[in-house]
Amino acid sequence: MFDTIVFDLGRVLISWDPEGYMERVFGEEVSEFLQRNVFQSREWDLMDKGDIEEEKLWGMMVQRYPEYERYILHMKQRIRELLKPIDENVQLLPFLKQRGYRLFVLSNFGKNGFDHVSKEYNFFEYFDGIVISSHVNQIKPDEEIFKILIQRYNLRPERSIFIDDKFENVKTAIRLGFTVIHLTDHRRLREQLIRVLGQRFD
Repeated sequence: MFDTIVFDLGRVLISWDPEGYMERVFGEEVSEFLQRNVFQSREWDLMDKGDIEEEKLWGMMVQRYPEYERYILHMKQRIRELLKPIDENVQLLPFLKQRGYRLFVLSNFGKNGFDHVSKEYNFFEYFDGIVISSHVNQIKPDEEIFKILIQRYNLRPERSIFIDDKFENVKTAIRLGFTVIHLTDHRRLREQLIRVLGQRFD
C-alpha cells in the first residue's frame, strides 16, 4: 500500500527544544518571553521561509528587545547546539530503506541551520529527496511547499505517509491525500510506524 515516507526534521528526527533549554539556563519568565517573541515570531517564520537572513533576524530582535540583549545573543551563539539527532528515530531510517521505502524530508528550516545539520550528521544519505522551506521560499502548513515535494519527486500522496509534530502541517497533508502520523511525542515514532505500516523493525 505505502511506498513513500516523508519526514519533518524538528522534533521528529532532530531535537528542538529552545524553550526547555532557556528555562533551565535563564528561568521561566525569560524563557517564556523569548519563546513567544523570538522563536514563535513572524520574523522567525520569515527566516524559515528564506525571506530574512538569520544574522538580520538576531539583530532585529536585539534592537526590538534591548533589555533582553544578553539572552538573545546567548541563544544566537548556542542555537546550533540544540540541533542534535534523535538517535532512536534516526536509527529507523536504514531499516525503512532496506525494506524498499522511498524516504524524503519536508521541513521548515532556516538556511544556516539546515546547512549545519546536513553537514554535521550523515543520516541525510538515506533520503531520496529533501525540500527545505528556506531553499524554496515556501513554508508549511501552506499547500505550495507540499506540492513542490510531490511534483519534484513524483510522489503519490495516497501511497505516502507524512510525519510531523505540528497539527496544522498534518491537516494540510491530509487535505492533499497523505496518510499521516501526528507525532506529539518523538519517543513514539517506532510504535506509530509499526501501527501504520503493519511491520516491525527488529
